[in-house]
Amino acid sequence: MDDQIPYGTTGHRGRGRLMALAAFMSCVLPALALAQSECASAPAGSVFCTGFEEGNFGLWNDWDGNPSPTNTLVADPGPFNIPGNHVARLFVPPGRGSADLTKVLPGTYDVLYARWYVKWEAGFDFFTMQHGSGLHAGDRALLGRSDYRPNGSDWFTAWIEPGYANGRFNAYAYYPGMYMNCVDPNGACWGDSFPCTTDEGQSFCTIPGHRETVMPPLMQSGRWYCIEMMLGGGSPTAGTAGAGGVLDYWVDGVEMGPWNDLWLRNTSQLRVGILWLNLFFHGTHGAQGVLFDDVVVSTSPIGPRSASTPIESMTWGALKGSFR
Repeated sequence: MDDQIPYGTTGHRGRGRLMALAAFMSCVLPALALAQSECASAPAGSVFCTGFEEGNFGLWNDWDGNPSPTNTLVADPGPFNIPGNHVARLFVPPGRGSADLTKVLPGTYDVLYARWYVKWEAGFDFFTMQHGSGLHAGDRALLGRSDYRPNGSDWFTAWIEPGYANGRFNAYAYYPGMYMNCVDPNGACWGDSFPCTTDEGQSFCTIPGHRETVMPPLMQSGRWYCIEMMLGGGSPTAGTAGAGGVLDYWVDGVEMGPWNDLWLRNTSQLRVGILWLNLFFHGTHGAQGVLFDDVVVSTSPIGPRSASTPIESMTWGALKGSFR
């Protein structure tokens, strides 16, 4: 009987089924693959995950409501060239200003990892004075604060962004042990850079372990990067002696650190609890924005996302079997 003709034979009904299966793969499969988001089976330890397929910014906690045109969801194939994919776009109008997405996480954590994919739009200027995205410990009202040294019980933070005047990836951090650009112990301070590449220890980079062992790559516009960072408070101490805070980050899976023994806090009550996707300009800048996709925050290392979803990775034989 025709019903018993196996796939791959020359029978008319067998060929018809193969043609139907091919049509299914070309027309329906992309939509099924899209439905298999990373967040459906988020990495172990995940406390937050989004692929920006929710249709709005309801998962985020911004006081301004994430208005357009600074915050938009746009159709873009993203880092894995998926038809129908959506990403978040941050755009800052001319002049000094910012656009951001703030996520207050469900708890606070001694150690936290965050991974996101990011693309600076073609023509983006990495040499304008700007700030980027990262993790924050402390009160939300202190998010984005600058120009002073934290006291160990109020906040610490680190952001991944272009290094000042060099266009390379850089971690910019505020914490009680900061020292690279401070007027005096009780005066104004500006963030420390990791790795410190400003000099070879003469003035800014006076701690050898904070200088580069791997030179961060020059940043390029118009391409996707996988960024992961880790921030750990370490044991609370009264000062730098015995401090065990850690900062690390990876660019496309290549580790730039770690930087250990940082004095980040003097109380165990100060823990990491906020993810901040951010674009801030101090002044004049170009019209290009920044795209984000595939964001995960976890208590464990995350790593790059697999390019294949469960549907995408099904074999031809498995797909045929589903039609039997």
